[in-house]
Amino acid sequence: MDRLKAAAVATLFTLSTTAAFAATVSDDEGMTVTLPEPARRIVTLSPHATDLVVAAGATDRLVAVAAFSELPPPWDHLPRIGGAGAIDRESLMAWRPDLVIAWPSGNRPNDLAWLRKSDIPLFASEPSTLARVAAAIRAIGKLADTSATADRAATAFEKGLVVPCRAMTRQPAFVTVWDRPAMTVGGRHWLNEVLALAGFANTMGGIDLGVFAVSSEAAAAAAGAFPISLMRHFDGSAADRLADLLSRPGPRLAEAVQRLCALRQQE
Repeated sequence: MDRLKAAAVATLFTLSTTAAFAATVSDDEGMTVTLPEPARRIVTLSPHATDLVVAAGATDRLVAVAAFSELPPPWDHLPRIGGAGAIDRESLMAWRPDLVIAWPSGNRPNDLAWLRKSDIPLFASEPSTLARVAAAIRAIGKLADTSATADRAATAFEKGLVVPCRAMTRQPAFVTVWDRPAMTVGGRHWLNEVLALAGFANTMGGIDLGVFAVSSEAAAAAAGAFPISLMRHFDGSAADRLADLLSRPGPRLAEAVQRLCALRQQE
């Protein structure tokens, strides 16, 4: 009888704590994501999503991550899943995730549609502003039950964006995303907010596009603007580090703003 009572108490405790947890957040597509229990097996489908999970204090919940994700030891050997191509659906299901964090503009629409039809909770991460980066850190922390760590990280990120250059007259800058063909960013891109905080203004900001190909003539016309490149050279240089920091919308953008501001102050 005592054993039955103990089992009943344990069951009631489990049910009460599970019910007390139930987390509900909104993702970057305005979809509601609800988990009855904390996420324990997270799969990310983009490097920036991996950065967000790490910042939220849920690194130990990751079971597979997108190609090109950067992780600290001992998690740097986690299986890589997804990338520029289609998702390996069989591999994804084999990892039995209880939360998948996807990238709508980087993952294939049919893969996202398949995920939404599955029983796997999906959080769509597409930060369009720096405020959305902080919001995503907090949302993932809520889903993983690591809110205290996530709140600290999000607050540190927000404080890291407060630099003196935000009050300076903005200097024209031309952003090189790629050179063959020449590609840059227009006004519909989160990078414009990064530039503005650091005291720069995108010379192509008046074009209502995200990333787009630009003619060699247009690129040459912007030759007098401050050059900012997102092209990696993997040479350990400060320029390469900045390009890496600017490559995706995640918590590392605070350091990017600080480095750009330092460059602006040298002008």
